[in-house]
Amino acid sequence: MRSMGIVLGWVVGALVVVSAARADRQVIAPGTGLQSAVEVDSGANGICETRARRDDVQQVPVGRGEPFQEEIRCGDDRIVQTAAAGDDTQLVAVGVACRPNEAVIDTGADGIASSIAAAGDETLVVPGAGARNSACVLAGGDGLADTPDPAGGDDVRILLVGHAEPNAPVIRCGANQVAETAANNLRAGDDVQLVPVGAPCPNAGTVVVDAGANGIAETRAQGADLVLLMVKPGPLSLTIRRRQSMASKRVKVVVLNREFGATAPASRAYTLSVTNGSCPQGTVSLVDADLRAPGFQTTAAVRLRGRVKAGFVVTLRLDDVTSVARDVPYRCAVNVQANAVDTAPDPDDAANASNNSTRVEIEAIDQNDL
Repeated sequence: MRSMGIVLGWVVGALVVVSAARADRQVIAPGTGLQSAVEVDSGANGICETRARRDDVQQVPVGRGEPFQEEIRCGDDRIVQTAAAGDDTQLVAVGVACRPNEAVIDTGADGIASSIAAAGDETLVVPGAGARNSACVLAGGDGLADTPDPAGGDDVRILLVGHAEPNAPVIRCGANQVAETAANNLRAGDDVQLVPVGAPCPNAGTVVVDAGANGIAETRAQGADLVLLMVKPGPLSLTIRRRQSMASKRVKVVVLNREFGATAPASRAYTLSVTNGSCPQGTVSLVDADLRAPGFQTTAAVRLRGRVKAGFVVTLRLDDVTSVARDVPYRCAVNVQANAVDTAPDPDDAANASNNSTRVEIEAIDQNDL
């Protein structure tokens, strides 16, 4: 068993930050459409009059408008003349100087204008109405319009029932600005390849694949996709015992290789990078990217669809922690990241840009102080 007595032999080289592997970014989950697509808007009166059905999202309650929209703005005299009424919000006080076109009153929480503009100010939303054509019902979980016709009042249907928003972005280019994802790689579909695989993207946000005419994503992002998980989630407790000068614990994590696609390699080399974060200098030591292998190594390989258990040691000393009560812990956090090394320096973000990193919260008590 590795001795914890060598904790003071800080492994400086283990704390070097290495950028992770490249990958395109998933914007819409496969098999769904754009969940935030506007299905019904509030029409000319700006008041939502349609009730969402099934998994559609009621963006604005029925009978209300989109809240806090600009209602009255500064006029040519550049002095606020109008006092807010109802639940409208006074953004600039009456009698105070204002900038040209600056909003001085908004529609408040109910989204319905209640104030009448005084001479000199300018009306943007007429009293009794809301901001025109605001989102009322969104497509929701599956990205399909489920709320049946007719839409209420003068609300306007944007998406037909059973349809998703066409040509919505499904895959965006990653930080390496090279397209890596082939359209319809998950199942046969009509997703559209906008940037050929291997071609450069104008920028990191460029749409590589869109959802095509049916609006449903049939493509999954390709590229390095490491996932870092804590073996024991939650804060790590450390107690410096009486007549002891420090406390140490080993933190264990699991690194998963969840890369997708025919071009995914059989394994990925990765570096476990751990930094002190908000903790004192020297908190982190003995970083080990593979606990199964003898010795300590910051680099290991994780096979495709496989996992590797890794870890590191955290230590806090007497001069790091001051305790005034047992129920008032000292807190800090270290940062942990699993970074693919074979395609550095581009970041790993195929499914989620933060899946390969986490923060380990530490709560410590120094019994010598109590």
